Amino acid sequence: MPKRYIPHTDGEIKEMLSSIGVKSIEELFKDLPAEKRVSQLNLNKGLSETDVLRKMKEWSERNSDLEDYSVFLGGGIYKHLIPQSIQHIVERGEFLTAYTPYQAEVSQGSLQMFYEFQTMICELTGMDVANSSMYDGGTAAAEAMLMSCNIKKKNHYLVAESIHPEYLKIIQTYAKGPEIEIETVKYNRETGMIDLEALKNKIKDNTAGFLMGYTNFFGIIEDVQKVREITKEILLTVSCNPVTLGVLKAPGDFDVDIVTGEAQPFGGSLYLGGMTLGIFATKKEFIRKMPGRVIGKTTDLDGNPGYVMVLQTREQHIRRDKATSNICSNHAHNALVAAIYLSLLGNTGLREVAIQGLKKAHFLAERIDRMDRYDLAFTGPFFNEFTIKSQNNPKYIRDEMIKEKIMGPLPLMELTANEEHEQLSLIAVTEANRMEEIAYFASRLEGLL
Repeated sequence: MPKRYIPHTDGEIKEMLSSIGVKSIEELFKDLPAEKRVSQLNLNKGLSETDVLRKMKEWSERNSDLEDYSVFLGGGIYKHLIPQSIQHIVERGEFLTAYTPYQAEVSQGSLQMFYEFQTMICELTGMDVANSSMYDGGTAAAEAMLMSCNIKKKNHYLVAESIHPEYLKIIQTYAKGPEIEIETVKYNRETGMIDLEALKNKIKDNTAGFLMGYTNFFGIIEDVQKVREITKEILLTVSCNPVTLGVLKAPGDFDVDIVTGEAQPFGGSLYLGGMTLGIFATKKEFIRKMPGRVIGKTTDLDGNPGYVMVLQTREQHIRRDKATSNICSNHAHNALVAAIYLSLLGNTGLREVAIQGLKKAHFLAERIDRMDRYDLAFTGPFFNEFTIKSQNNPKYIRDEMIKEKIMGPLPLMELTANEEHEQLSLIAVTEANRMEEIAYFASRLEGLL
C-alpha cells in the first residue's frame, strides 16, 4: 500500500490514471499553479509537539477570516446574521436520525423536520404544496422548466434575461437531453425589469412556460401581476430570494404556478461558496409532477401522530417513464438549518431581517447615486441588492476594496460575459452590515475617484 489512507496498489492507480487519460497524479493537478501545491508540510526535523502546533497556528493565521471583512457581495449567496443557537439545536439526535427516510419508524425526527420545513415554505410563498428541499436555487429553477414542459407537453420555454446567469446556464444544460428550446426574454435597459412587449411576442403555440426572478439578478422587484396577465395560457415560475418574502407579496398571491428559490440566507453559512438549499413549491393540482420528496402527517393504529414520505416521483420508486426527475436526494441538513432559523425568527423576525436589508440598501444606494462617476444602473424598484454604473473599471474597484478588507461590489461582466455590463457592478446589503461598515464602504468607494 503506497499511502496509508488510500487503499490502492501502484498497479490499480496506474490503471485508473490510464482510464482517465493522464500519466501521473501530478498531471491530474496540472491546472493548479506549482507555487500553490503542497506535497508535504515544510517543517524542520526534530521539532517538539508544542513547536509544531505553534508553527501550524502561525500558518493558519495567514488565512483570511470572513469575520475580518465587510461583505457587500451578493449575486445569489448572502451574508446574514446566524443565531448561535442553531449550531447547538442542529446537532441534536432527534433531528439527525436517518440519512434517507425510507423507514418511517426510525426516521421520525427527519420526517417531522421536513414536514415543518415544507409548511413554512408554503406559508412564505403562498403556494399549496412544497417538497422537502432541493440542491440549490439553480437546479430548482431547471426542474421547474422540466416540470412545466412535462405538464404542458410542449418543448419551448422562456426565461427572463434578467435571471441569474448561472441559473440560465443550468437550465440550458438540463434542456439539451429532452431537446427543449430555451429562449430568453430581454429586460428594459432603463428600468431593469422584464420587457412586457417582448414577452408577449415570444409566446408561441408550443411555449410551455416562463421563468422570472422576484427579485431579479439586478436586484429589481419585478411586476409579477403584469407578467401573470400576459402568461395566463402558460405556466409561470418565479425564482426568488425567500428573505424578500418577509415583506414582499407572496408569489402565490399572484396566482403563479411554481415558486423556486435559493434558501441559503435562512441560516446558511458562506463556507465553500455557501451551503445552498433549493426550495420548490407549486399548486396542489401539479403535486404529482413535482420533483423531490413530499412528507405528510398521519396517525398510527394507536392514534399517535406520525410522519411519512407520501410522495416521491423518481425513477427508483415508480416506472421510469412516469418519473418526474432524476433528483435522488436533497440537502436535508441545510433544510434542517433553515427550519430552525425560521422557527427562531418567526414572522416578526424574518420581517425585521428583510426591512433592515431594504432600508440599509436604499441608504447606501442614495449616497452612491450622489457621487461623481457613479449612478444607479436602473430606475426600477429594488430590495436589498442594486446595480451601479461606474466610470471606473468594476474589477479595479473590487480589487481596491479587497485591500481595505471589503468584499464587493461584484463586477457583472465576470458572470454574464455581456459587454453591456462592462461598467456595471452589483452591491448587496443585509441586516449583517452595520451602519459604520456601510459608511466606510461608501467613503472608500468615493475615495477611488
